[in-house]
Parts: sequence; C-alpha cells; structure tokens
Amino acid sequence: MANLNETATWEPGIFQIETTTPALGGPEGPVNTAPRQLANRTLYLKGQVDTLNSAVNAAKGGATSIDARFRALEKTTAMGDFNFGSTGGATVAHGIGHTNYSVYITSNVQTNGDLGDVYVDKAKNSFTVYNSGGFTGSGRYQITH
Repeated sequence: MANLNETATWEPGIFQIETTTPALGGPEGPVNTAPRQLANRTLYLKGQVDTLNSAVNAAKGGATSIDARFRALEKTTAMGDFNFGSTGGATVAHGIGHTNYSVYITSNVQTNGDLGDVYVDKAKNSFTVYNSGGFTGSGRYQITH
C-alpha cells in the first residue's frame, strides 16, 4: 500500500465524491482527491503551527512561558525613601546603568494639596524628581525594568 504524496498547500475546497464519481484509485484517482486535499491542508497547518511554536519558544527566552519571561524582565530593581525637593528636585542614585526603567513615586505623608505636578528625569544611574508645588516631605520610590 502506497501513501499519498502531500504538499503543504491550503486547498480552497475539498472534493466531494458523488454517486456518479468513478471509484478509481491511484495518486490522481477521484477516490483519493478529497483525502489528498485534506492531507495537503494538514501538512500546511502543521507548518504554520511549527512556525508559531518556534516563535513562542524564541520569545520565552529559556523561561517556562512567555508570561514567566515578562515577569522576570519586569522586576523591581530598587525601592526606597527620599524627600521631595519641590522645584529644585531631589536626585536618587541607583546604578542600573541605563534609562530603560520605570519609576513609581508616592508621598509618604499628606501633601495638603502642595505637591503639584510631579516630573521624573531619568538618567543612567540616577533619577531626579521635581514637583511644581512647595512640598518637600518624604516620599517613596520603586524602580522596575
């Protein structure tokens, strides 16, 4: 018994055997047309799945899942307390060595509406927090990257 020759092709339709279709076998026989078309589609889809699996495995970067890799990449690097410096700014040193990180800032005490707008200027090994109000009380920072 021989196997059908398959090609990785998406067949636009599947041949339907009619009551008048001759029962002829062989590679091009009408009885094998629908199975060959389905085999072609299956091989085509397998190629698509293999390509997607390769992309997913590459994206995992050695982690158990893409989600695990994202969680490992977006980790808390540093956190601590500082004092707001109003418009003069307050600089916090860290040592990350690049500017591809996020800084989360919160005040530790009530600002009584005196915090104003907050702006963070990031540098490779430090960041400076400016606030437009007169508040100079304590705050907390968290760096993630």
